[in-house]
Amino acid sequence: MEAAGQHNMKITDAFIAEHAVINTQLDYLEHAIPAAKTLGEVKVMAGILDAALRPHAEAEDELLFNGLEPGLDQMGKLEKIQHEHDAICKGLEAVKVARTKKDAQRRLLSVVHLTRKEFDLEDRIIFRMAEELLREETLLKLGKNWARKRTAPTR
Repeated sequence: MEAAGQHNMKITDAFIAEHAVINTQLDYLEHAIPAAKTLGEVKVMAGILDAALRPHAEAEDELLFNGLEPGLDQMGKLEKIQHEHDAICKGLEAVKVARTKKDAQRRLLSVVHLTRKEFDLEDRIIFRMAEELLREETLLKLGKNWARKRTAPTR
């Protein structure tokens, strides 16, 4: 039984909510990156984005994608997701070692656009598939595991 005021959330809803939060950061970055005055500013922006994306991707892999692996693999989506996650990580690493502001800006904007594309694939296809393949109780249990990983405060 849940404590008063505590709500159950499916894992898919949790990840969609994270996408919404990160998308606001991406909106900001699309304007801030071209306006950056120094290479250091661009690298700081990349670091902040990395701090949001890395735990998000790790949680998706651990809590959802690993369980969907057979279905995703069969649809050819698993390789695409893994490739895009890798490309995002490599893009962020490339910004860290960039030697010019222009190169860092180009690379970070590419990461922003790739992240949007990845979120769209997950929101439209992957999360819907999860809701079709997994039982409601499983989605809720995974949502609780997500909340524990995020140390979500309870009221």
